[in-house]
Order: sequence, then C-alpha cells, then structure tokens
Amino acid sequence: MAKEEEKVVFPDGRSVEIHEFIAFMYGLSKSDVEVLHYLLMENRKVDVDELAQKLGVTKASVSKSLNNLLDKGLIMREKEEEGEKRKGRPSYVYWVDKSKLYEKLEKDLEKLAVEIKQGLEKHLS
Repeated sequence: MAKEEEKVVFPDGRSVEIHEFIAFMYGLSKSDVEVLHYLLMENRKVDVDELAQKLGVTKASVSKSLNNLLDKGLIMREKEEEGEKRKGRPSYVYWVDKSKLYEKLEKDLEKLAVEIKQGLEKHLS
C-alpha cells in the first residue's frame, strides 16, 4: 500500500497535499516538486545523472529544476570531489538540508502572515 501524502489542513477543514502547498508557495513546477521530493526522500547528496535516471527525464530538465530550487533557497549544492582530474565543467551534488528547509518555510510563512495582516489593516483603514 502506498504511503498517504501528508496534508496541510486549513481552518475551514479544506486540505491540500504538502507538496502542492510548497509548490504554490514558491511557484514550483511539477518537475521541480519531483526533484525536491526525490532529494528529500534520499536524504543524501545526489548528482544530476542519478536524478535524471531515477526520475526518467533529461539532464537538462533536472538541471532547470535544480537551478530553480537553488534560486529559491530550497536545496544545497557543492562541487563534487573528483578522484581524478577531469577537464570541462565541474560536477555538482545536490541535497536538502532539512533543518534549513524547515527554518526557511517557517520564516517565509511568518513573513506571509505579517504581509497579510498589514494588507488587511491598510485595506480596512
């Protein structure tokens, strides 16, 4: 049996899967969410080749999603350690620092709550 997705439940009882909520909050594509989910589940450093193979997509597609996730501060990246000197572009590995991701989500949600409150106050004054 497949694991049931975690949901965010709103005060009126409506709910949405956590992945959909994060996608909406950060403007992520379906591909971005799949890459983020894979990195979260693997809980280790992963390269573009592995991501492309496991997700069944091109390296270009994976790279686009990784760059978007990096730009939004949702994942980490570092140069891959090379055993042998390689010419050409450096290789990178990607992962999610879960504690930093949780902190980011918390701060961004707090900022959003403040902005909503200020918008309402301005609108109602």
